Order: sequence, then C-alpha cells, then structure tokens
Amino acid sequence: MKKYFYILGWLLCFGLTFSQTQTKKIQDDQSVTILKSIQEKLKKIKSAGIKFSLQTEKDNKTLSTIKGNVSVKGDKYKLILPSQHVYCDSVNVWSYLPDQNEVTISYYDSQDDENAINPIKLITNYHKYYRSAFIRETSEKGITIQIIDLYPLQAATFFKIRIIINKNKQEILKISISERDGYTYTYSFDSFIKNPTINDSVFVFNPSQYQGIEIIDMR
Repeated sequence: MKKYFYILGWLLCFGLTFSQTQTKKIQDDQSVTILKSIQEKLKKIKSAGIKFSLQTEKDNKTLSTIKGNVSVKGDKYKLILPSQHVYCDSVNVWSYLPDQNEVTISYYDSQDDENAINPIKLITNYHKYYRSAFIRETSEKGITIQIIDLYPLQAATFFKIRIIINKNKQEILKISISERDGYTYTYSFDSFIKNPTINDSVFVFNPSQYQGIEIIDMR
C-alpha cells in the first residue's frame, strides 16, 4: 500500500472518462509551460478534501478498484483507504491497519516519497524529481485534453507517470503510474473540495479510541 501514497497528490480536479476521437502531436517542451500554469492555480489552494478511486491493472486486465479519501492542509494530511489509514500532523505519522488493529508511529519526513501526497507541494516541485514531456493533444467527447508524461530523474520502482489534463480548464483529470513490475495504478476521483475548513485535530490519530490496539513506536 505504501507505493500508492505519493501519487495521490496528483488528484487535483474532477475526473472524466473519455473515448479517443482525434489526436495531434505537439512539442515536448510545451509540457513545462502547461505545468507552470497549473502550478499557479494550485498556489491558491491551502487545503483540500478529495474522494478518489484507485484502479490496479496488469497486462491490460483490471485486478482491483478501491475507493478512498484524503484531506490535506499545509504539511498535514489524512489518508483513508480500506486497508490502511494514515494520519500526519506535520511532526508525526501514524499508519493504522484496521484488520490487524495495529498502528505504527514514525516521524514525518517531507523528503520521503511515501509522505509526498500534498497536491500543492508535489505539483509545485515536480521539476526537482521528474523530466516532463508532451505526448499528444487529443480531442475526446468534445473536450481537448493534453497528455504529459513524467520520468523520474533518479532510480525508482516506477518508470513513468502519465498526467491527463483538461486543456481549457487547465485541470488534471487523471493520473496513472506505470511500475517496472508491470502494474499500473490509475487514480480518478468522485469529488474535490478546495479550501475547506479543517480542524488540526483531524490529522492526529488517537489510539485511545481503539480498544486492544497494538502500538509500534518507531520514533
């Protein structure tokens, strides 16, 4: 489940499903211009609440689809998946496994990919970690979309991140990560709330609410 965390940061705008009808190649260096425009929009977002779906595929076959949600405020976040809940108050990280009634506590490290699920910080700093390239511009169901691929600058378990962008709205519609082991994880979402009021207590895990919980403190 750890490999899912950092990519959640790309879930920024309402997802749409398209069928391709027209394709046009465009210059690779234009990816920087478009991503910069999206960065400017994201700087206005101080907090966010996102409900998303995650589809796992291998060899063009869907293996699973799960739903989850993430709340973000500055360096704080709360990620809820069926098999794992992660809380971060910008100092500590709690990773709770409901099936095992077990929580692991560690210090927050902003440089750790597993913690990089903040949508604003991730897209704003993408150029430090990835090389971007335009793949094509496509008209699908009357909407013009742009496809950008990101390639990691350092060794990683994945070799490509694909971003699907609504050209007119300058919003990210969908994001897929292609791993070297053949798996592809595609994220879309059901709702996106910009700048909601979120109490800081939301990002703190309270073990006392879970009877018989096992606590593994790695700090």
